[in-house]
Amino acid sequence: MSCKTDAQKLQISIIHAEPKEVKRKNQETGESRTFMTYKEVEKRLDPGIIMFSKNSKTLKFRIQGNISSSGHSIHKVRKIRLEKGTQNGNTITLRYYVEIKKQPGKESANVKGYHYSKDETYTIPNDVKVINIELYEDQINEVSDTLPRLISKQTFNFFAKM
Repeated sequence: MSCKTDAQKLQISIIHAEPKEVKRKNQETGESRTFMTYKEVEKRLDPGIIMFSKNSKTLKFRIQGNISSSGHSIHKVRKIRLEKGTQNGNTITLRYYVEIKKQPGKESANVKGYHYSKDETYTIPNDVKVINIELYEDQINEVSDTLPRLISKQTFNFFAKM
């Protein structure tokens, strides 16, 4: 049972926002008011596990998602770590934890968050037929959030290779 990590880098990109002028009309007085707001430029990545390829020995997949980071709270993705679960018969569970660190300071107004993605290759043991992959967000330096939050779960079935 092994999981290769060479050349499988964590990739992080910024979710940009652009200023946008908005006009609103007060219903009671009839006056128009103009103010500035920020609109995200690109679409956020949906959190998930996406399979690229599978054969009898390896499973290639991507872990992806996004975190919010704006205003007076800076949140950064520190790393994605793997914790292998126990093997029950022909099923194994892999748990990936996205470690999010809160930093003191203020985020730029043009930054609304961060995308993260990481490609993984998992070598499948001979006796495993079902692989469950779970993705959790873990706030590593926040005392109130001690339990990681499950954000995505995917099951890959290998009964066809028998």
